[in-house]
Amino acid sequence: MKKILLIFLGIFIVSCNDQVEKKHNILFISIDDLRPTMNSYNYENETMITPYMDKLASEGVQFNNAFTNIAVCGASRASIMTGIRPSEKRFNDFSTRASVDAPNAIPLNQIFKENGYETISYGKIYHHKDDFQEHWTEKDNGAQQADFQDPESIKLRDNAETGEYGKKNPIVEYPDVDDYVYNDGKITLKAIDKFKELSQNEKPFFMAIGYVSPHLPFIQPKKYWDMYDHDEIKLADNTYQPLNSPDIAIEAQHNSAELRKNYLGIPENGLLDDDLSKDLIHGYYASVSYMDAMIGDLIKGLEDSGLRENTTIVLWSDHGYFLGEHGFWCKHSTFYEAVQIPLIISSPKYSTTDNSDSFTELVDIYPTLCELAGIDPPTYIQGKSLTPVLENPNTIIKNEIYTRYKQGEAVIDENYSYTEFFQGKNYLGNMLYDMKNDKKQNKDISKLPENLELVIKYRIKLKRMRDFVNEDPFQND
Repeated sequence: MKKILLIFLGIFIVSCNDQVEKKHNILFISIDDLRPTMNSYNYENETMITPYMDKLASEGVQFNNAFTNIAVCGASRASIMTGIRPSEKRFNDFSTRASVDAPNAIPLNQIFKENGYETISYGKIYHHKDDFQEHWTEKDNGAQQADFQDPESIKLRDNAETGEYGKKNPIVEYPDVDDYVYNDGKITLKAIDKFKELSQNEKPFFMAIGYVSPHLPFIQPKKYWDMYDHDEIKLADNTYQPLNSPDIAIEAQHNSAELRKNYLGIPENGLLDDDLSKDLIHGYYASVSYMDAMIGDLIKGLEDSGLRENTTIVLWSDHGYFLGEHGFWCKHSTFYEAVQIPLIISSPKYSTTDNSDSFTELVDIYPTLCELAGIDPPTYIQGKSLTPVLENPNTIIKNEIYTRYKQGEAVIDENYSYTEFFQGKNYLGNMLYDMKNDKKQNKDISKLPENLELVIKYRIKLKRMRDFVNEDPFQND
């Protein structure tokens, strides 16, 4: 009897140790150029068909006030992956390489790999496929943006003139093809197959899936285009420059060059006509719905493999996108449409399922994932963990955020958005918007005499953050 009891006790101890040692998985889903247009966000009355992202939001915490720290792809992704804020001299353009601007950083894929995780990247995570590539245990870039499948689109592309930014391409396509001929579909299937393999492996994983949709060009199978009635597409009602705003807010930063220089049929300047605008908005919506379907397949694959119960899902975008507001078709700005992003975290570690109004920034993701996985983050990390919000969505960890792009930098809270423009050390102008009564930022109130004290208050806030981000984060390491 004693022998049997000892054997049972040994099995029990081993079993308990296995449970203790079992590490938490992370599914890290990136979406390019996605503004928070999902139904769960009720974004400016836009009607989007996004059942799978809506479901994910209902199973976790949706952050209603999440913001990028810089509205351009390369810099934003470098910031997210290193936990370091963009500054005047660091992470400031689409060409940014995290490994060049912050060579001493320990990126997310490295810290998870060093802590015993398989680190897997499919699609677009870093802007440059070779950036900190040695820290992935498996990688498939699969991030071709002009992934045309329609023969007519391919013909137009191949016969088009070469523009300033490279070959000019068709702006929209919707051929009658299945979901998996595009790269976003291919990486979804690859991830699902990988889940099956990982389910047989005791090693934990950090899997990053980088969807290109809905980035330009707006391409997707026809069934997603057909989800929307073209005649019902609503155009932006504020295609004009904000009243009293400095010209630099429009001219120097927001010429929509990515659209105008890369794609066929786009005028080089001026407003787009209504028909073209509707085509672009329709294409964007359809691309979002296509990407939503891929996320649905991805999560189902995770569930079918028995991995969901031990995996936190983080869904985020690198920045927002204008759909004609203030005449822009781009990101590259400190206006609200460019800097507000969707962020959803669904973790089996927490039973709460609600929205959070706490302000948060993409730089907060790094310490959050480390805490969820029981990993000590580097001391230089500049974000705050969101785990208190995951435990209680009513928790407020921040009341304001900082964001920038080239000459502009802004501080935003629930009341105001304040931006200053600089050329080097030369001050060029400012903007102030009332976010309670003018969330679309149509009227700059910075020059009103009664707002002088308010401007001074936000100028001090902005300078404090400017001085902080321009410091070397590694100086005390």
